[in-house]
Amino acid sequence: MIHYNPETRTFSLNGRSSQYTMQVDYNERLVHISWGPRPKDADETAVLSGNNRFMAAGFTSFEFQGSKDELLAYGDTTMHEVALKIAFPDLPASLTEAETLHTPIRDVRLRYKSHEIVMDAQPGLLPLHGLPTQNNEPRETLRIQLQDPTQPLTVTLCYRLTPEHDIFERWIELYNSGDSALFVEQCSFASLHLPSRTTEITSIHGSWAAEFTQQRQIIPVGTFALGHRSVQTGHSSNPFFMANRPGQAWEESGLVYFGTLAFSGAWQIAFDHQHSGDVRVLGGYNPFDFELVLAPKETHVTPAFVCGVCENGWGGASRRLHRFARERVLPETPTRPVLYNSWEATYFDLNADGQMALARKAAAMGVELFVVDDGWFGGRRTDFAGLGDWWVSSDVFPEGLQPLIDEVHQLGMQFGLWFEPEMVNPDSDLYRQHPDWVLHFPGRPRTEARFQLVLDFGREEVVDYIFTAIDTILSQHDIDFIKWDMNRNVTEPGSVAGKAIWRAHVAGVYQLMDKLRQKHSKLSIQSCSGGGGRIDLGMLARTDQVWTSDNTDALDRIRIQEGFSLAYPARAMESWVTHEKNHQTGRIAELSTRFDVAMRGALGIGSNLNELDAAELKDYARHIAFYKKIRHVVQEGDLYRLARLEEDGTTAVCYVLSDGSEAVYSVAVKDHVLGFYRSPMPLHGLVSHAIYTITDIDAYEVARLTGYELMVQGIPGDAIGTAGYSRTLYLKAAG
Repeated sequence: MIHYNPETRTFSLNGRSSQYTMQVDYNERLVHISWGPRPKDADETAVLSGNNRFMAAGFTSFEFQGSKDELLAYGDTTMHEVALKIAFPDLPASLTEAETLHTPIRDVRLRYKSHEIVMDAQPGLLPLHGLPTQNNEPRETLRIQLQDPTQPLTVTLCYRLTPEHDIFERWIELYNSGDSALFVEQCSFASLHLPSRTTEITSIHGSWAAEFTQQRQIIPVGTFALGHRSVQTGHSSNPFFMANRPGQAWEESGLVYFGTLAFSGAWQIAFDHQHSGDVRVLGGYNPFDFELVLAPKETHVTPAFVCGVCENGWGGASRRLHRFARERVLPETPTRPVLYNSWEATYFDLNADGQMALARKAAAMGVELFVVDDGWFGGRRTDFAGLGDWWVSSDVFPEGLQPLIDEVHQLGMQFGLWFEPEMVNPDSDLYRQHPDWVLHFPGRPRTEARFQLVLDFGREEVVDYIFTAIDTILSQHDIDFIKWDMNRNVTEPGSVAGKAIWRAHVAGVYQLMDKLRQKHSKLSIQSCSGGGGRIDLGMLARTDQVWTSDNTDALDRIRIQEGFSLAYPARAMESWVTHEKNHQTGRIAELSTRFDVAMRGALGIGSNLNELDAAELKDYARHIAFYKKIRHVVQEGDLYRLARLEEDGTTAVCYVLSDGSEAVYSVAVKDHVLGFYRSPMPLHGLVSHAIYTITDIDAYEVARLTGYELMVQGIPGDAIGTAGYSRTLYLKAAG
């Protein structure tokens, strides 16, 4: 519910259990009042009156910025971090020519003009593929217009409320009403004001093959920033955070604030912790090398900063983000199929007979989607050449792709194909014809990474060319799935778009995905960028699943997947079972461990099936059949992290359907200290009076217990486990 009190000019946004309040003050500034939980006995109409607002004063001549403006702009008496900074090249009409020596004017002063509540507002870079989400019910959006008193600038602050999840999306719209261009030098999607001393921040960092490493730290007084400077989300950090007062939150308890960006380009989330105790969060475009030229009469709409607050700890915050992503972000599709990718079986040694042989073995195991990875096109016999030449190679498939596709479909599986649309090898027909179509600075070397360069998606003709090339393949063949890869960061970001390339590239990628899905409605897409380098809500809005990491070592994946689960749902997380001796780490793991970890998301198989004997293939089939039995719970259930690696080297999770009727319990031990005793872990989310039958992979009944017993004592038998120990159990309530 969104409520406005005209007497006190107070805006109140009420979720199911949270409130957000702001007010227009006597200076016509929109100032923040409160954000946090609502009293449990309050009805949905309870709001703050606006008569009890705390106003931080300017303490001395050196500190004026006590006011918590809803959008922190560089202007008035700004000395701290800001969300918006704009250069105005022209003088107001009332001033003389002599004042031009002091231009450009870099002073934004925002004053309240008007507001409206609408049902059809949308943030920038919204998906245009037209596919429905699980929940398409309209939502209220509060739009508050602020205007600069003397400059031709209107800033509209947008707040779209999803009350059932206590989540709201923040974004801004910039409008230039003048006759000259305005130069935006810094632009966040929103400013967030956290309660005083909310300084313990949980975030994610990593690298290739080591994505989603959790870190928790108390930020010092000053500015602390997370970010990435490229045209994809990045491995080094993810645009997501949780915040709480130090020592006052844990997995299922404590007040936690959270936020994440729906944007896949150069981003930054900055935390400004002031000496006064104020904590301000600014999330949006990375200000490094940033420029946004706002032409006369032009409007720029930013993507969304998705925010929320939860009293149920980090786990509660995660579940709200998961539900929001499943219901409001991800395209509505059936449960994700079991996938087989032939990359680690064949690498570049591709041929039709070999792929068909793998397909037959995959289908016999119960695989539902067969994917041919890199090497099927152009001159792509190694990673030295061929990127950009998107046509079927007659060297690899002399009769074309269709015989393989027909075989895969006759076997009852869907067919998928690998693309890397944003890249080109210098050794390719495309580059030889258009060497100017890559990001570069004139007269400077063109740095190759993985023997490839980045196409300039600031050029409309480049985006159009790649669309036509991929569309031709999809139109000529019955292809169900694309693995969309992107395998390097940007260097020499020279573009016809200038500094706008950081946004233009992302817009081009979004446009390509949207147009392809719009034209090929049954197509599904997986996002991959050297593993987990392009995962965010902007990308999830266009894809059905994401490749979490190139590292498929089961014990490493425990940590990677736990970090992923902080922000993103299991339905989107593709997880592979690969060889007994892992290709990346060389570590050996039992098949049961590899499956138990991979079954925590969307299951995939990457092993070389030609190296497996009949008994091993049968065992794969056994695990796949079990996954199909439980996957609706894993992919659509609420996640409870029962034990975390940081505690004692063990991870245990429980997925529970919203009505508590079914659950999946999964435990895996990464490290174990001899002599250390692990107590069984109480479950969550079950129905206390219900009786649950607990069965294992072979449908053997492990126990039959009430929900009360399980939520108080846990599942018997997991008190002690050695390194590599794992198991997955299925719980079903009687009746």
